[in-house]
Amino acid sequence: MASPPAELPEQPAEQPAEQPGADARPGTTAEALTATEYPAEDCAVCFEVLGEACPVRKLSCGHAFHHACIAEWLLRRASCPLCKSDETPEEPGKELFQIDLSHQEMAQFVHELEDIFRAIHIGVSEDYAVAISGLAYNLCASLGYEDEDELEEALACPLVNFLEALPHFEVQCPSDPQAEPRALMRPEPPEDLKDPKCLTFTVSERHDLFRVLLQGAHAEVEIPEIEFSIRPKAERRVDTIYNLIASAVFHLGDHVQKNRRMGGSLSEEDMNKICETIEQLNILLDLEQPFTVKVKDPQGVSEFKPSNGVVTATWDLES
Repeated sequence: MASPPAELPEQPAEQPAEQPGADARPGTTAEALTATEYPAEDCAVCFEVLGEACPVRKLSCGHAFHHACIAEWLLRRASCPLCKSDETPEEPGKELFQIDLSHQEMAQFVHELEDIFRAIHIGVSEDYAVAISGLAYNLCASLGYEDEDELEEALACPLVNFLEALPHFEVQCPSDPQAEPRALMRPEPPEDLKDPKCLTFTVSERHDLFRVLLQGAHAEVEIPEIEFSIRPKAERRVDTIYNLIASAVFHLGDHVQKNRRMGGSLSEEDMNKICETIEQLNILLDLEQPFTVKVKDPQGVSEFKPSNGVVTATWDLES
């Protein structure tokens, strides 16, 4: 657990190791093909033959790969593995700030921030607001960034903007322009809290995919249109809608490929059903049509940020 900012010793600058999922970028123009629609050849990512149980994903440049393989690749690099063509279309006129980090990067930064504030809540108080420069120092020391500039380059935005986008953080901007902004984190709710709520949000525009969702420790995320759900993880999770779906695509595809390689218990029928779900999720990310994200939280702590367009209703646990 991290210590409060003033007490953290300076660590040697060391860039963190690259993790799968770095540099995630949405907006890939791609089409999913079934195994029988693509000629037998090797996937250039895993070097195994295309045309097995999982669907093949074809990029806008024409090259095709296993669904799970190219999903992981595009989370790390926004280009085709073979021809390096850009798979990130420009979005002219984009004005809204949005977090543009991979699932792994987002988890790393959020968990580190939460550890810092847990230490502050224990050692100082839960309503203590920390100067942004102090937080930057903590993050640089623990994650190995040389300075705040390098940290914000990794975040792809100023630290204060990143904090403002997180549902459980509050940035306090003083009236004195010479004073530094400060931030505080909302305390975690007690385990026995019960205030059941259902949040419903319709994703209709590309920037909606970058809504940040705080999924409570006991909350379930549903996408009714494809009867798909993301189960609770026993601890709160904070990520963009895009990353939640992209992460599900990767893990489902990885599960199928490992099962085929190691002779797991999944039947061919089960693997085909999983692959159909992968294809449906990928279509959602391409935003061919609007879809619904519904969050059922028995504690009532889940929330979207920004919250405009989100319908909140009391959830009857018996229904």
